[in-house]
Order: sequence, then structure tokens, then C-alpha cells
Amino acid sequence: MGNYHFSDTPEPDNSPFGDRLANLVADQLQTGAVLAYGHRDYCGMGLKVNEDQKFIYGEVYDGDFDPPRIFETRDLFVAWLSAQSNASMSRLNDDVFFQGNQVITKKRLLDFIS
Repeated sequence: MGNYHFSDTPEPDNSPFGDRLANLVADQLQTGAVLAYGHRDYCGMGLKVNEDQKFIYGEVYDGDFDPPRIFETRDLFVAWLSAQSNASMSRLNDDVFFQGNQVITKKRLLDFIS
């Protein structure tokens, strides 16, 4: 019998989210909607537009973004998000606690815009 490695965790998808999805997410964020879980302590990664109309990506703790990555314009945000993928957003290079923990995924983005 062969020596095989089986895993329940599939390889992360490297397919970019693309311009269409990124623009639809930006549209939804500009309505004031926030993509973030809201519970105690660490709530994963989230997206929002702040009061200055800048796009924010960051860790969410108790509903607050910390430390955020700020995109000064919609175009910069869309260019960045469109190039991302489930793999690039999975935080696999971070501490084990953060790896895949409440990260931004294509499914989560699609749920957000629907």
C-alpha cells in the first residue's frame, strides 16, 4: 500500500477575487455596510469605509478595527482587493491562532454583497 498524506483542509484557492467582485464590495461598503463579525474579543478581519470615506481593512476586536490598513481612494482599494484570493487573505504566515481564523474569503464577500 502506498504512503499517502490525507488532509481535511483543502489547498487555499489562489484565484484572484477580480475587479467585478471588488467593485461590488466597494459599492456595498460605501452604503455604510461593514463586513465584520461582531462578538467579544477577536472578531477576525473586516472591511469598512470610515467617516473620511477611506477604505479600511484590519483586525476587528469587540467591533473596533485595529490596526487598520487604510486605502485613501476607492481605486486603490479595488485594485488591492481584486488581486487578493482566499490564499492571500488566509493569514497563513501569521501565528497559528490567526491562520484561517475569521478571515476574508470569496464566500464571505459574496454573502456580503447579496
